[in-house]
Amino acid sequence: MKLKNLYIILNLIFLIFIASCGSVSTQNKQDVDVHVGYKGLTIEFVKNTPPPRIFEGDTFPVYLKIKNNGAYSIKDSKAIVNLGVEKDYTLQVVLLEGSRIQKAEGENAAKFSLDGKSNINPIGDEDVISYNVKAGKIDPQSEAHPSTVTATLCYPYETVLSTGVCIDSDISNLRPGKKVCEVRDLAPSGGQGAPVAVTKVEVSMLPTQANDKEKSIQKIIPQFLIYVENKGSGLVINSAAVGEFCTKSEAKHENLNIIYIDAELSGEKLYCQLETKKNIPGHIKLKDKKDIVRCTLEKGIESTDTYLSPLRITLTYGYTQSISANYFIQKTVQDRAR
Repeated sequence: MKLKNLYIILNLIFLIFIASCGSVSTQNKQDVDVHVGYKGLTIEFVKNTPPPRIFEGDTFPVYLKIKNNGAYSIKDSKAIVNLGVEKDYTLQVVLLEGSRIQKAEGENAAKFSLDGKSNINPIGDEDVISYNVKAGKIDPQSEAHPSTVTATLCYPYETVLSTGVCIDSDISNLRPGKKVCEVRDLAPSGGQGAPVAVTKVEVSMLPTQANDKEKSIQKIIPQFLIYVENKGSGLVINSAAVGEFCTKSEAKHENLNIIYIDAELSGEKLYCQLETKKNIPGHIKLKDKKDIVRCTLEKGIESTDTYLSPLRITLTYGYTQSISANYFIQKTVQDRAR
């Protein structure tokens, strides 16, 4: 009987130990900050696809491994990849479709979804897009022909910076007492888990007066100069033109470097000074991969307190990048003998 009781006690201790390990593991997952880094989707050719050498008429594989290394999840199959080949030396390109990979508009285009990093998935999702390519004939006088296959990736993405900012209506320091915070510029380091980053926010409290029924009201207007930069290796494009950039031979130049911004202070929308063009709503236009935008809380703040307030900045854009691989098309032994 004593042995049985001892066995029960040991089992209880073991279960408690396992439960405590599980809670630590869960806590560690919750502590992971996925909004870091400067990567969105990455793309690479799977090793030996395409093979370095193939023969005329051969069908060979081209496999693309695509991984979401950022913090934004792409839903509703809005990411697109297009495979470009030399048409004069290629007979056929076939996309191997599946439940997650579907044919998109465009000759060799595929569309797909891919989840980003999260607390329950701290490494992000990846997938492989598979093509079978059939080589054509090369020039009769040639023994071999160098050819290239190019994969172009286009996708919508978002950058989110969520932080705290000090709101101080006593900018002249007239009121006695110690303040709970100090107005300072923000310098986020390490990115926000996306190829476009907010690199700096200059914070100002601008004094102003408003008249309300013969009464003068002292207010402050919080102002934020937001520095935005493309830190990735690809190009920023209009999120509304993601499909166009991957499936059409001529993309409109006006859709390059377009970013939409939404900024909120304590849940209240800020007014941002943006560029506007025909068919393109208010936006940021990157120049040399950078831009600065000014956002303010126009209605101002009457509070006499100094306090921390949540600031949220969301950048919405599209992104595109390309990779290429070389291979040789050779004549068959029979053709050489003729």
